[in-house]
Amino acid sequence: RAAVRKHEVVEIAPGASVTLAAPQEAVRPGSFSREVTVASDPTLVKLIAGMSALVDYPYGCTEQRIALASSELALKPFAPLMAAGGLDKRIASDIRATAQAIAQAVDSDGLVAFWPKARGNVSLTSWAYTFLTAAQKAGEPIDKTLVDRLGAVLKQSLRSDYARLLNGSEMRERVEALTALAEGGTLDQSYTAELARRADAMPNLSVAQMTAAAAHLPGADKRVANALLQTLWSRVVINSRNGKPVYGGQAGERADPVILPSETRSLAEMTRAVALAAPDDARLGVLRDGLIRLGEGDGWGTTNANAAAIRALAAAWRKPAGQIPLSLSAGSSVTGLTLSADKPVLRDVSTVVSAATLGNGGGAPAIALVETRWRPQAPGAQAQPTTDGFALTRESWRIAANAPAEKLAPDAEGALRLTVGDVVEEVVELVNPEDRTHVAISLPIAAGMEPLNPNLATAPAEAKPSAPPTLTPSWVSFGDDRVFYAYDRLPKGNYRFVFRTRAQIAGSFTQPPGEAETMYQRGLHGASAGARVVIGR
Repeated sequence: RAAVRKHEVVEIAPGASVTLAAPQEAVRPGSFSREVTVASDPTLVKLIAGMSALVDYPYGCTEQRIALASSELALKPFAPLMAAGGLDKRIASDIRATAQAIAQAVDSDGLVAFWPKARGNVSLTSWAYTFLTAAQKAGEPIDKTLVDRLGAVLKQSLRSDYARLLNGSEMRERVEALTALAEGGTLDQSYTAELARRADAMPNLSVAQMTAAAAHLPGADKRVANALLQTLWSRVVINSRNGKPVYGGQAGERADPVILPSETRSLAEMTRAVALAAPDDARLGVLRDGLIRLGEGDGWGTTNANAAAIRALAAAWRKPAGQIPLSLSAGSSVTGLTLSADKPVLRDVSTVVSAATLGNGGGAPAIALVETRWRPQAPGAQAQPTTDGFALTRESWRIAANAPAEKLAPDAEGALRLTVGDVVEEVVELVNPEDRTHVAISLPIAAGMEPLNPNLATAPAEAKPSAPPTLTPSWVSFGDDRVFYAYDRLPKGNYRFVFRTRAQIAGSFTQPPGEAETMYQRGLHGASAGARVVIGR
């Protein structure tokens, strides 16, 4: 059964304490974990929240791998952050796996796609190139042939007549390519000048990226960066609160959702651009504070936004000036924690299922990120369907040679009864009420069942389902424990997915709920009911 996860950021004033509540439902034994990360600087806590979200993200498409590995690279110089996030021992393997995933996702035109064998785009290719060149600069072993290949494609995409630019987002993608090349050390000055003249027609993100690119131009051309800075500041709303300037938002804009536009990413690029082009501008702090406030206990909402924010904020945290003694009590256990310049961030993990109290005995405020996880005591077979943007239903049919399919229904004990060797066809219906982008459909398989992948050369005849998916997915995966479908774009409508499994092991098993959700938009989710599968000999 999927774990319940709660994230919150709390401030503990000097001399005060806060209570962290226990779960209100029955918790499955051995499944509870409460991680408390404390610091005196909110930047640290938000960075670790973003990194935790990147590590936990379940799907692993090309962009999500790039987001995690590029964020690890940004934090690599800061050992306390890497250690607190548990990242110090995994960065090399993550970088290696991400480079491999990029190579596997290059399409026939040389563009990087979200999934292997899917259609790529210029934006994702730019992010991939930026990551690979940053990894090279950090001394990581990267295939130079792959880097050069992506760089050549990005140079082609600078042309306004390049055929693979997304309709309606041509300017945004050209700027993505230009700035990626600039960060890789191959800035094209002629295209920089051409695009800079069109800044008034650019989206906020592109203005920020052009400003950062122009900051790399020779000193005599600083007037280009200065002009772009003026345009950038015209897109930012700065309000006054208690006599102090605060970030109030940005001018509105639209972009193709498949390339993941977000306020966080635009603001992060603005922050980086000002830090490069005008580091002494007092308004830089306003942008940084606004970016910190956009983050929550689980980061900035998506892997793409998390990576952008982490890159912008990685060097902005401050060591505490003095010591801050803290105490954390849960049940009969009391743990003492002391923040200092040498230990600017601390983490405590508890498996005690109870409320906890975090006290601050110092003279300065402290910030805590609290990540609580548990599994409900009730088994996944009893999970009820949910509908929050998607509706998902699942039926099982027994398939026998020379006989009509038999629909399986729960018996008096609520179980689907099978015999070892039975072939089952799973029929999943998805209702999607609106046009969506980046949709994931994950269909778990009971542990006693063997998935039958019809795409294998050695697949038996019974592996072929009675119908293909209603719409060919961008990516499909037949794993040991689930079948997974992903769509870069999923239009409004009803969809059917059909696949087969075979009863392999006798026993009683849980079939967890199937799930559909948008990977880059919070709150859109649907799940089928769970089921119990009993396999006899």
